[in-house]
Amino acid sequence: MMGRHSPAPLSSASFRNDEPVFGNGHQVREGFISPVFGDVGRWSGECIGRPANRQPADWEVFFPGQDPLVNVQLREMAFAWLNPTHTVLRRAGVFLAAEPMAFGTVKAHCLKLQALARRGGELGLGGLGGWDKEDWKLIVADQCAELDPSTVATYVSGVRALRRVAAVVSDIDPFDDPWDGLAATKVASQEREDESAEADGLSTPDIPPSTWWALLRAAWTYIHVLAPDIFSWREDFERRTAELPAPKPRADRVEALKTADLDALLYAWLADPGHLVPLLAKEWQGSAAGTPIWKTLSRIITNGRNQDLFTIRKGQLTKRVVTRRTAVLAAVGEGRCVTVHGPTAWRTLGSPTYQPQSRRPASRDQLDEDLKRWLADPDNRIPVRAVEDLHDKAGTPVWATLARQIWGPRDAARSHPCLKANRARSAMIRKAMEAGQIVLVDSTERSRAGWRSLPMPCPQATVVTRKDGTSGPWRTEITQGELDDELRMLRAACYIFIAALSMMRDSEVQEIERNPLVTYFGSPAITSRKTKLDPARPELFWWISEPVVEAIAVAEALSWHPTHLFATLEPPRQGTRPRRSDGRPRKIGRNGITPADEIDFFIERINTTRDRLGAEEIPAAHVRPHMFRKTMSAIAAREPDSEIAVGLQLKHAARRAMANRTSQAYGKMDPEWAKEFDQELEHAAALKLVGLLGVRRGGEAVAVGPGAARLHAGLDKVIETMNSNPLLRAQIADERVEAALLASEFPELHLGTINHCMFDAPQAECQDQLPEDQRGQAPLLGACEPARCRNSLVTRSHAPIWISEEEDLMEMAKDRRIAPPKRESVLIRLSDVRRVTDALKNGMGDNL
Repeated sequence: MMGRHSPAPLSSASFRNDEPVFGNGHQVREGFISPVFGDVGRWSGECIGRPANRQPADWEVFFPGQDPLVNVQLREMAFAWLNPTHTVLRRAGVFLAAEPMAFGTVKAHCLKLQALARRGGELGLGGLGGWDKEDWKLIVADQCAELDPSTVATYVSGVRALRRVAAVVSDIDPFDDPWDGLAATKVASQEREDESAEADGLSTPDIPPSTWWALLRAAWTYIHVLAPDIFSWREDFERRTAELPAPKPRADRVEALKTADLDALLYAWLADPGHLVPLLAKEWQGSAAGTPIWKTLSRIITNGRNQDLFTIRKGQLTKRVVTRRTAVLAAVGEGRCVTVHGPTAWRTLGSPTYQPQSRRPASRDQLDEDLKRWLADPDNRIPVRAVEDLHDKAGTPVWATLARQIWGPRDAARSHPCLKANRARSAMIRKAMEAGQIVLVDSTERSRAGWRSLPMPCPQATVVTRKDGTSGPWRTEITQGELDDELRMLRAACYIFIAALSMMRDSEVQEIERNPLVTYFGSPAITSRKTKLDPARPELFWWISEPVVEAIAVAEALSWHPTHLFATLEPPRQGTRPRRSDGRPRKIGRNGITPADEIDFFIERINTTRDRLGAEEIPAAHVRPHMFRKTMSAIAAREPDSEIAVGLQLKHAARRAMANRTSQAYGKMDPEWAKEFDQELEHAAALKLVGLLGVRRGGEAVAVGPGAARLHAGLDKVIETMNSNPLLRAQIADERVEAALLASEFPELHLGTINHCMFDAPQAECQDQLPEDQRGQAPLLGACEPARCRNSLVTRSHAPIWISEEEDLMEMAKDRRIAPPKRESVLIRLSDVRRVTDALKNGMGDNL
């Protein structure tokens, strides 16, 4: 059936077909050629540089060929967005920002507008031309009925981008904004929210705390604990592969004959008048008497190396086969023939046995000797199916894998039939299997098939402590297929850890190149390229911590790529077929990964193998690269002056006016994280009390002040609880148990610099400073009266501050130049301070 031809492309009234797509404003890489406007199928952005986190297919803009008008319209739009200062745009009154639109944004707009054009055709409105405001609103609403608001907003942005360049697009008249300037996010939600709320918010959610901590701990386990084992096993497999038997010399092997060689053999054979063509004496196997015996003749001419010189394949005679048969029939016409009986033709003519090309095995004695020598080594084990698969039942040998072990990968294909078919060799193998010289393999999964399913012992694997309290090696054996999974897990762990703790974008993480560690303003940092909103791709710096340094070192050791840390696990292979018209070789393997797939793979596998690894389960959650950046920003935002540091790390510092709002939005914490930090503060307070509990056990006072009696009573209660419970008494040295009991006993303890507060709202002096409707929620630290409030207690860690203040106030009171009102306030404050210092000296003087 003939394929359907695409309609002829249309010409543009605005742009010439030979104009380069990436003109002024773009830096075309050396050795690359820019696509031109007349390329109707697709435009590749390789010539301006492809970000590492984009696959080659993702860095191309495709134009549909079914509708020539839509094709030229999309090309005109894309060309205008990529060349905003083009003279045609200026003459048409189109004035865009001088910086070209990002190539990824151009691709996204073209996809959205193509979808709208297709939907418009289905609704009977035609292509993109001739629509009014209501038509645009109808099409977008219809197309986006089932989509989330963020996706709908991209359609709105695409329509507005088209509106700005409509004057140079074929058959599209300029039109007014269908949504009258309403923000794209508001168009998507159809809700008029407060402008400030919209400006301060981000659609990116935080990763839930339970998922965040479990994910980081699992990633660190792979980086810090398991990575040495994985690298060691990779080296062992590479060494084992190198030690496989070397392929036989070419002189001992039959090489495939090329077509020209076969023709040369044919005509050389026909040139000898003594060579006779065998003909059938009578009908045989559907061939009439007098017909040449084509396969036998082919074996005679090639000495058994080919039997298909004259074969008709799939019922069709090729031109080459017709030519060869014609040459043979010409010799028959000259009388150079002999008649033979078909069943005995090979014996009558002495025809050589057919030996398949490149599959001639070694001699019988050599095969037997190789097998005996291999079975004599007890470390060599016969691979046996653990379960039934498509090829055979459970308990049967995997013949091809066994042959690969004995003769190496290049000779296994030609030699493994000699194992299964020969009775004597098969008996030797069965006898060894009965003696227990086997290894069970599961070849049901495609990634584990064949030699990749052979396990290797792991006697030196790291010992881990499991959740049930037992300990043992995290692996006892591993196959090549399982090692590939572990290498992928290690790469994913490095990506997750670096992206989470550095606040880098996905594109920035994947642009990290080798030797990226530097010192920046006295602190360790990492260098990479910033690609978002910056075509110049500048090299910038991100501060990092020591664990991230280790993750980078592991990623660098894992990557085969000559420049980038994150790359596919399979190195490139040069192919014989060119990839494009420029003649560059086709490759497998590239820099860059698909992070969403890697994160999902990591979480799923951790949850599947957590019992063996001693890891905790990672709660189910949607985790994507941009969420790491948002979550870490929310955590860092709790530190003093964090907005400036977060803005610098997020690379928002270039435009401070907007960067402040953006950085604050990144640092905004959701309720789950707010609760998490409240719990952490409670736990920190409990750990602070653990030290006081140890002192109180000896009967000593640990605090003074109005709230000291309540503290002592609570500590005594915890001590009594632990002493009366045998199980708790056995865990008296376990800080976690003590902290848990103390947190339960003192749920409202707030730690302070000059005192601690055991917040009880009705007794709190600070609450008197608040309106009635705001009291009882939390202590008002700025209005605290430590010497008077019944919630206040002072420990010996606070003593230096109080004693120092007492000395300062005494010096001030001695100053005769001080005004009487000021002196009176100093004396009042000194009285309050002495109330605390006297209690400290009298109640716990030996402990100060």
